[in-house]
Amino acid sequence: MAIHTARAAVAVGGPAVVAALLPAAAIAQESAEEAAGGGIFSLNLGLVVWTWVLFLFTLLILVWKVFPAISGGLEERHARIQGAIDEARRAREEAQALRVEQQKALEAARDEAQAMIDKARAAAENVKKELLAETKQQQVALLADARREIEQERQKLREEIRRDAVEISIAVAERLIRKRLDADENRRLVEQFLTEI
Repeated sequence: MAIHTARAAVAVGGPAVVAALLPAAAIAQESAEEAAGGGIFSLNLGLVVWTWVLFLFTLLILVWKVFPAISGGLEERHARIQGAIDEARRAREEAQALRVEQQKALEAARDEAQAMIDKARAAAENVKKELLAETKQQQVALLADARREIEQERQKLREEIRRDAVEISIAVAERLIRKRLDADENRRLVEQFLTEI
């Protein structure tokens, strides 16, 4: 039993506890061997006392050194976990804020793009109207030029026809004069012909 107590002390307290308890364990083993004559269930008062002393000593070392270390480690671990939870919560809140901000920026970009499209459509419509108006003006100007040219050509043709008529009249008059020597009658015929034209 003393050997088991020494092993437990080594496992719990380390080499310093073993060195302190080794003489006590040897004494306890000797007294156990002396009292061994009584059997397995015999009670040895020296062994009981030493067991309680070693138990209380081990408990004292545990309370003094081991439990604070375990408690400090647990508190440190709790603080790390709580810090990680707080950090995750902050990161989630930042991500949500960034998502909201990104959503707003996306909406603003959509609105701006729609405004640009509307502006481009209006500009295209204005250009179309301007081109149609310009084309109409050019068409009207071309028609006016064509009418003026046609009128000029008509005037030229009239002048040519008059000249030709005058020449034909003179030629006819010449022939008539040759046939008839009455010039007054021929002149009247030529004047009449010219007035008809």
